[in-house]
Amino acid sequence: MALPDLPPLDALRFFEAAARYGSFAAAARELGVTPASVSYRVKSLERHLGTTLFSRFAHGVRLNPEGQAYLQVVQRIFADLGHETALHRARRRTPLLKLVSIEVVAEKWLMPQLADFKAVHPEVSIVFDVDHDEVDPDRRDFDVWIAFADQVPDTIHSERLLEETLFPVCSPRLIEARGRPRVPGELHGWPLVYDLHWTRDWSHWFAHHGVSSADLSQASGFRLYTMVVQAAVDGIGVALGHSSMIARELEQGTLVTLFDSPVAAPAPYLLVVAPAARLRPEVVAFRDWILSRASSNNLDSCTPSATPGKHPFALP
Repeated sequence: MALPDLPPLDALRFFEAAARYGSFAAAARELGVTPASVSYRVKSLERHLGTTLFSRFAHGVRLNPEGQAYLQVVQRIFADLGHETALHRARRRTPLLKLVSIEVVAEKWLMPQLADFKAVHPEVSIVFDVDHDEVDPDRRDFDVWIAFADQVPDTIHSERLLEETLFPVCSPRLIEARGRPRVPGELHGWPLVYDLHWTRDWSHWFAHHGVSSADLSQASGFRLYTMVVQAAVDGIGVALGHSSMIARELEQGTLVTLFDSPVAAPAPYLLVVAPAARLRPEVVAFRDWILSRASSNNLDSCTPSATPGKHPFALP
């Protein structure tokens, strides 16, 4: 595709400086040229655009409305170009790894282990963001993206990362107050909590046990899974524990399982590597490391213990 008829970069630089200072002389001092040179470059840009950008007076210049509008565009382009240039320079000096993940995996599974990766690769700088939206392969601000399978379009290459099981958990205080349910169907009389992104989890678990699904209109829904976990810890209700995400709470005894009846989660978490980043050494190293950690996690698929402090889902 042919490039549009763009003005010379130098002309844009001279215009931006003159507009910023409101003076050709001040712009000339910054650029190390003469005021006449600034005036010449600005006039050449105006001829290219077919309009004037400055109102000229005997003792100076002032941006006109056309110039003000054009300045905003030029400064935005320069800012974007400067940002990308800084990133490329930083990559040459320090390997930069840009991670995106859904919040629960970032906070509950990856963050507790990330120091191990940094210990082996201290030279790699990491920028970590969270996002619950569908994976967008056209985004340029990520190298590796961890998402739930529903968020990854079929057209995007991905790898299975975490296979999880689901099982009901609650605060020991809730059991003390109500007693322990004997069969899954008895949970219909219990307060339930759930993640608004994963509304099918409870129906999936009940269906596996041949029990009609609970009415979530009577349950408490939360936008983030970390809020669901905290609600369960606080005794608000029973949550469906995602095996990889509640290891710490089970270890500490702030949550306990209600049944020895884990069910495979409806879908796995997937790992997406940006095509342009696949061969970068730091990305290859992180991919290999995280897949190894996930493999160890996925091997722990035995039945969870209902005894506080004992469980098979501890972080590697």
